[in-house]
Amino acid sequence: MHGFGAGGGGRADTVPLLNHGHGGARKRNDATQSQGRDLTDLELGEALPAANVGFGRVLALAKPDAGKLVIATVALLLASTSSILIPKFGGRIIDIVSRNITTPEGKDEAWNDVRNTILYIFVIVILGSICTVIRAWLFSAASERVVARLRKNLFSHLVCQEIAFFDVTRTGELLSRLSEDTQIIKNAATTNLSEALRNLATVFIGLAFMFSTSWKLTLLALAVVPVISVAVRKFGRFLRELAHKTQAAAAVASSIAEESFGAIRTVRSFAQEGHEISRYSQKVDETLELGLKTAKVVGLFSGGLNAASTISVIIVVIYGAYLTIYGSMTTGSLTSFILYSLTVGSSISGLSGLYTVAMKAAGASRRVFQLLDRISSMPESGRECPLGDDQGGEVELDDVWFSLLLTRICSHAHQQDAMESLMKGRTVLVIAHRLSTVKTADTVAVVSDGQVVESGTHYELLEKDGIYTALVKRQLQGPKTEI
Repeated sequence: MHGFGAGGGGRADTVPLLNHGHGGARKRNDATQSQGRDLTDLELGEALPAANVGFGRVLALAKPDAGKLVIATVALLLASTSSILIPKFGGRIIDIVSRNITTPEGKDEAWNDVRNTILYIFVIVILGSICTVIRAWLFSAASERVVARLRKNLFSHLVCQEIAFFDVTRTGELLSRLSEDTQIIKNAATTNLSEALRNLATVFIGLAFMFSTSWKLTLLALAVVPVISVAVRKFGRFLRELAHKTQAAAAVASSIAEESFGAIRTVRSFAQEGHEISRYSQKVDETLELGLKTAKVVGLFSGGLNAASTISVIIVVIYGAYLTIYGSMTTGSLTSFILYSLTVGSSISGLSGLYTVAMKAAGASRRVFQLLDRISSMPESGRECPLGDDQGGEVELDDVWFSLLLTRICSHAHQQDAMESLMKGRTVLVIAHRLSTVKTADTVAVVSDGQVVESGTHYELLEKDGIYTALVKRQLQGPKTEI
């Protein structure tokens, strides 16, 4: 069967058509360095350091929702204050029932005070619950919009990159940045951000109530803060780098899976299932090893923080009991202070867990904004092109004439002769519907419903009196005309 084929070759000494204007590019210790040419981000690959960005760049996307965030912040402060007021009124109830009451009138008065205090607590709980609903709703809605804007900006920026960028960057890695990394940022910017702000507000408001109750006990409780602060700082720096490596390894594994599924026919045809499974398993094992290391570090940090908090509470209780025994504070005040301490300690423990998530989000945001900060070497307008050293200008076609081939290629005799000359000595595949082209073929394959139903020369197929014969007769009859 005749066919149409073409071949070609390429030069080995090709020059990369990349933009060499990126700042901070390092030089290679080979021929490239000897030429004094800076490497681009495409040539550096994984050696290019990730952008060290703050979470403020994510929050900058929330400017359109600033009004709602202000309302959510006010609701957050009110909800945190309400949770701190409950221990205060609880301590008041203890002071009431601890009075030396002997007369019926005194008992009635004490019971009325208890009922009024319980009513205050009930109102505070209702208001706090309403504020919590408003806070959670507005923060979550704003964060969803922020991440939606981030994904749109990232996708729009990636689509405008030059083709060379996609030649050296795996599709799976880009999909990981667009889906997994933005999802991590979303989780940190929605529920986790709201919870973190709530815990922070609870800590500061709780400390204010603790100082108003007993400044001596408060200073004693804060004695462990400097040690914890140093530990948190070192832990956060280590965890951020570890999270960056973990998510990068997961992106590579995702890229391998995407490549394997995209070329599954080739993988199965060459029996490379085991090789692809081995490649993917190796990257997953690397991710697992980093994840287990992260779990160990987080466990040690959480355990140490819990131990420090527990020891601090025990010391506060002992010293508070001493002050109560010697009349420096009442039993209700001590109870309120202990409840304040437990509330603040619980919020600090919650912050430690959210800190882990925040560090993972910081690692994800570094890679996302690394892509957003990348400047394409090709202009987006499509109207500019490099002209000499100016690197600007427009292309104008003036007094240029051309014609388009609108008829089939075999409609002219000289074109048919050119095709026959080209096909000599070659195996050529021709897809045709005209009888004049098919008759000269060595082998004719008739395709019907996606399958080859007949095969042979022109005359062999005519003798079979099948589908090919019917097609030939239909073409020889020509179009029907009405008179």
